[in-house]
Amino acid sequence: MSYETYWEDEGVRWVYEGTMTDDDVLRANLELYDDPRFESLRYEIADFTRVAKFAAGADSIRKLSQLDKKQSARNPDVKVAIVATAPLMRGIARMYALASGDSPWDTRIFETESEAREWLSR
Repeated sequence: MSYETYWEDEGVRWVYEGTMTDDDVLRANLELYDDPRFESLRYEIADFTRVAKFAAGADSIRKLSQLDKKQSARNPDVKVAIVATAPLMRGIARMYALASGDSPWDTRIFETESEAREWLSR
């Protein structure tokens, strides 16, 4: 597994590292949807700053955005903060944000976790 999940009072934070695969992307979200805390979740932080290689395809990103849109019916008030510094990961984050365009979830991309948390606190 190339990610860790950290539950916080009102949200969840994933820290991905090393090689990120299709399975990692989908498994993290499926685990979230199955958790009873999802219903009261207010934010997600996906930290990609430690990813060395992205071995997932564009289809996985589109599938993830579709899954998130479907789950937004259960909880429409989620903010998604993506933290990425590498150009590839920022591009992947933009792809997800564009594919999620008509979702009620507000998705933003940041260079640091502190910037993401500042936005989440508003």
